Order: sequence, then C-alpha cells, then structure tokens
Amino acid sequence: MIVVTSIKRISQDCVQLTLSVGSCFFLRLSYLTRVLPEVVDEGLELSDMDLEDLTNAGFAYNAERAALSCLERSEHSRFILLTKLRRKGFALQSINTALDFLEEKGLLNDTRYAEAWLRNRSISHAEGRTKLISELCARGVDRKTAEKAVSDYFDIVGEDFVLQRAIEKCRRLGKSAEEARRYLARKGFSPLKVKNSIDRLWH
Repeated sequence: MIVVTSIKRISQDCVQLTLSVGSCFFLRLSYLTRVLPEVVDEGLELSDMDLEDLTNAGFAYNAERAALSCLERSEHSRFILLTKLRRKGFALQSINTALDFLEEKGLLNDTRYAEAWLRNRSISHAEGRTKLISELCARGVDRKTAEKAVSDYFDIVGEDFVLQRAIEKCRRLGKSAEEARRYLARKGFSPLKVKNSIDRLWH
C-alpha cells in the first residue's frame, strides 16, 4: 500500500506531496476528481485509483505552470497554448484541466488575446476586416469573438485610416490602380471601400 508520508502546503489549494515509494510532486487540490481534498494528509493510504487521481492532478499542475510561463511572456489564445503544451508532451486531459482553471481565473482569455494580437499586427500590417477575422480564427479564436474584437479595433483606429495606409503602400510600391485593387482585396478590405478610395485618390 502506498502512503502519503509528508505534505507541504504551498498555498490554499496547492500542496507538495511525498509518497512512501519516494516520489515527490506538486498538485492543485481542486484538480482532484476522486480523492476528497480535505482527506489528503500524512498517513493517507492510497488505492491504485487514488494514486492515479493524485498523479493526474500533479500532471495538470505541471501543465498549468508551463502555460503560465507562456502567458507571462505574452497573451495566448487557448488553441495556441494547447498546441504548445501538446508539443511539450503534456497529455490532452492535463492540458484541458489546467486551461479550464486559467480561464476561470481570468488568466487566459481569447478576447484579450485577440485585442493584443490586433494591436501588434497593426504595427507592421494594414489589413481589412475579413483578413483580420480570418487570421484570428486561424489562431483558434472563435468567429464571434474575432468579429467583435475587429469591430472594436476599427472603432478606435478607423477602418478608412487603415485602408489609406494600405493604399499609400501600394503607391510607394509603384502599383497600378488595378494592381492596387487586387492587393487590397487580398488584404481583406471591402471591395466597395477599395473602389471608392481608389477612384477618389488614384491619379
């Protein structure tokens, strides 16, 4: 029978356990699905299923710490963070448990990621609504969230201003009016806005 030989409380919900087999690991008590958190203490005898529950909680805690390390450097969408953690070798169950917790605590948020991504993207790119929505969706942001983030972004920056930047780039590159139309269409600007702007500004 495997027994908990020592327990060190790191925070209200996190502990460091040492087992009689010599293994030592951290876990978040709220990640337990079988063992009651209040019974986890020195001398607790573990069945195979209890041990598996504690171990899984430990794996999820490790995934949480790895996710937080990424989030401390920059905002991530859930999809991108999940992909990174899979590449690091974490099991999907551990990842989802950790990401659910981080979302609940507000540390992982796709809306906040979308807003940060749009700000960074605008530094070196002038792109229209459909292109930006498509790029966010490709990064795992759901379409409704992406559409709202892009609408909010253009409410602040102004879609016409961004289109003007893109048109100025076309002029610097020596594109013809027709080449500019095709380029701006690929960049996701409204065909009607493109036509009106080029008809007004191109000469």
